[in-house]
Amino acid sequence: MTATIADAAAPAAPDLIDRLAGLGDGSPLAALRAGRAESRARTQAAHDALLAPRRPGRFPAVERAAVAGRIAALAGQEALAAHYRALADGADARPALFAHAERVTLAPRDSRPEHLRALEAAGLDAHGIVALSQLIALVNHQARLLAGLRALSGLGGEAAALPDAPPVPADAAIGFTSEVLDWKAWIDPVVLEQASAEQLEALAVTPSNTAVGAYSLVLAHEPESLLHRTPLFNGIMYAPRGLPRAERELATAVESVLNGCVYCASVHARRFNELTGRPETVRALFARGVAGIDDPRQRAVARAAARLTATPPALADDDVAELRGTELGEGEILDLVLAVAIFAWANRLMLSLGEAVR
Repeated sequence: MTATIADAAAPAAPDLIDRLAGLGDGSPLAALRAGRAESRARTQAAHDALLAPRRPGRFPAVERAAVAGRIAALAGQEALAAHYRALADGADARPALFAHAERVTLAPRDSRPEHLRALEAAGLDAHGIVALSQLIALVNHQARLLAGLRALSGLGGEAAALPDAPPVPADAAIGFTSEVLDWKAWIDPVVLEQASAEQLEALAVTPSNTAVGAYSLVLAHEPESLLHRTPLFNGIMYAPRGLPRAERELATAVESVLNGCVYCASVHARRFNELTGRPETVRALFARGVAGIDDPRQRAVARAAARLTATPPALADDDVAELRGTELGEGEILDLVLAVAIFAWANRLMLSLGEAVR
């Protein structure tokens, strides 16, 4: 399936992101996006799976659109919010779902298991909870992608001040570390031996192509979006050429630290260390945040990641100029935007559906 979707992306008509970012036919930036065909096609496919699901279950499509519109508005993306309001066609959503979406969008580190119990009390089952989680994460992904594309088009937003306080982990007992951690789910994962054919198809590709773990088995409760979300993740983080892998890992480690995601920070800080042999960069990031990074190119990458991590995200024209000044090309900057956008997704899934454990 991967080849079919990727091959179909290049000649396709402008997708939702192209239209909202104002990328017309012949646009150099549209051509760059087409060069990352897997991420382009899978982003649209995940949107379609979540907003027009074959099996909506206890979370109807119009209610999904209403929630998505609220998230997009919080992220400062009015055109995206208008798209979702049109899909909602005047429908509203249960207050508990709005409350959860707002919390996970604005303060993902504050997620707790009792928040999932509140969703169950509002009528969602495991399928609905995971669908809501994926929806929140998707819209946050789209918001960062749009902010980055506009900045690359010379229409950068007004960037907020960078955080200057030490970063706060979601779990202070563990803290930020590059040690290997595990992840414990707050809802029962799918039992692999009992998985449906649709779930098994969605689980055929796993994050980083590792073994099927608890995280993937939790996401398998809603296989329609998982089918596209995991190849999207792998297609962004391991795409050939473009931004060096170590800098993708640095950007995602910065974002994970700023969002408080202890688990994601451990994974991607460790990979950065392995690729560069420079653990002092990670130690400084954990202790001081973005302000701790001294290398000019790494600092430019980290500052851009921090701007896009904020809600609402806003990459400024000066941020793009700083990246270009370190000899990053347009395609490499797009890869940076994509990496941050997918971790706006990954952090929110990890933080709202479970917790890191030693």
